Parts: sequence; C-alpha cells; structure tokens
Amino acid sequence: MSAFVLIILSTVTFYSCEKVQPQYEARVSKGGIDLGGTLKVAISGDVNGYLPNQISDAISSEIGLHLHEGLLKLNSKTLKVIPGLAKSWSVDNAGTSYIFTLRKGVKFHADKCFGNGSREITAHNFEYSFRQLCSAEAEKVFETTFRNRVLGASEFHDGTAETIAGVTVIDDYTLKVELFKADPSFLFVLAQPSTAVISEKSVEQYGVKTTVGAGPFEFNSSENGLILVRNPEYYQKDAFDNRLPYADTLIFRTIATKEGQLNAFLEGKIDIVSGLYLDPIKQILEAHMVDFSGKTPKYVMQRESESVGYESYSMYRADIKGFENNFMGYRDFLFVQIEQ
Repeated sequence: MSAFVLIILSTVTFYSCEKVQPQYEARVSKGGIDLGGTLKVAISGDVNGYLPNQISDAISSEIGLHLHEGLLKLNSKTLKVIPGLAKSWSVDNAGTSYIFTLRKGVKFHADKCFGNGSREITAHNFEYSFRQLCSAEAEKVFETTFRNRVLGASEFHDGTAETIAGVTVIDDYTLKVELFKADPSFLFVLAQPSTAVISEKSVEQYGVKTTVGAGPFEFNSSENGLILVRNPEYYQKDAFDNRLPYADTLIFRTIATKEGQLNAFLEGKIDIVSGLYLDPIKQILEAHMVDFSGKTPKYVMQRESESVGYESYSMYRADIKGFENNFMGYRDFLFVQIEQ
C-alpha cells in the first residue's frame, strides 16, 4: 500500500503536445454542485516523467493520477480498488487469470496526433501500454509492477519474446491477464498511474515527451507552474449527472519547503497544503488561529494521520468542498468544488 502514498506534486518543462481545443459543453450545475474554478496546490520537486512507464516516484505519480487512467483506480476516501476504464472484472478460482471488460466510447485526450482517426480506447491500447511497461526502458517501473507477476513479462523485457504471454486481447473491449500465481496486490498494481493506458499514436509523434492521456485533466503548460485543465470528455459523472471533474483548472506551484508552502497558503498564493507536522509550524499557526475558528472560518485544518507521534495535517480554504485526504495522504481532486 505504501506505493500509493502519493502526496507531492511537481513540474518540469516538457515540449507540449499540439492540443486540439474541443468545444466545451455549457455546464449547468445539477444538485447544487459548484462547477468551475481554479485550484492552486503546492509542489516541491521535479516530475521524472509523464509517460506511465516512467512514473516511479510520488511526485510524478500524483500528476499521473490526474493526467492518466488505467483499468482500475483507488477510492480516495477508502483506498479500495474501484473500476476505472474497466467497468468490471472477474478472476478464476485459482486467482491467476483476470478478465477485464472495458467501457465503450471512452477516449484519449483530444490531440492532433490522432488526425481524423479514432481516439476510442480499446483493449489493444492496453496491450500496447503493457508492452511499454515491460520494455527495457521501463526498468524501475517494471520491477514494481509486472516482473514476477504477469506470465511472459520478463521474457518480453529481456528481449527473448515478442509478446507478453499473459496479456491477451479477447476482443476490442475484453482483456485477459494471467499471473504466475495468485497475488491479491495485483489489483492495486493496476490502480497505479504507471500501469495506465497510453496511445501508440501519441508516442510515435511525441516520444517520451508525450503528455496525452485519458484522465480527468489534460496537460496545458509547464511554463509558470504545471497547469492541467479539465478534460471535457471524461467519462465519469456524479450521482446528479454532473460530468467530472468539477474544477476547470489545476495549478501546481513549486515551493520547496513545508514552511514555505504554509506561508504561501496564508498569503493566498495556494489553496491547499498537505503533509504538515505541528512542531515546525506551531508558531505560525498560533498567529493565525482566529482564521481556523468561529462559525465562518477562513481555513480548515484536517488530520491526515492518527499515528501517535506522527500526526500530519492538511489545510485548505473553507470555500473549498469535497477535498479528501485520507490517512495515507492519497489525494484526488476529481470531486473538489470551489464556491463561485
């Protein structure tokens, strides 16, 4: 589970892909949900890569969480595995053979690399993505994902096989994955951004610098902080039929230290700061205690960890709703609402 403790964000300058600007549908709120707005979050290091098979650290993982999507993902409140691009799955009695049924009509982010061709995600895209994951260039990520788990993965990685024996496309929307032995952690592996789907066309055109994904947000810029914008065609909707994500834009600002992040938060430069421990920031908090109290507080402080001696906290503006940061520090901004 520690692989999913992904609480830090970052930015690095990459050449941006030639984005196609799709027509955004006029969004009308249902159920009293606040739609739109920009969320500014503190970041502290460099992204090692946007391509899933390069995502091996916490910084890149949280960016990948919003940029990409795989067969499965995690519930941000419970950390339980839930459907992603696979709407359902089954496993045989031995616990070694999985069948994943994909959603129909789900698309990659709009981009010129597709020309007039289809952007729909199929099982063939996952077969390609898993070959990327098991390639010789994905050494570090491969070690923690498919090595010693998926049949034929090591042979493909070592160049002694042209395909991964344990990955089979049954049809456009059905994928079979076979393991050496039963492994309850395998579903969690498939919920990592490193096992997300990637487009072969985008890799052919942009190489390892591609930022085309299938997640709830699209890459926009890394010139003045890392900026992601809402994917208007993301498949998931809430209980009121609002298309997710709620926010229009995520901006990740680089601030190296937690003290610096807290000061930036109190100055209104960022909206959320996480992973704070009380001892280093106690004096700063005491000076602003009035902002965290009363009937209409300006800020909210939320405990992340309940371990004795290791309590950590998140802070965010009181006009932000739907922010969940569980005891493992796993963050997902899909349901964040910003009062307009």
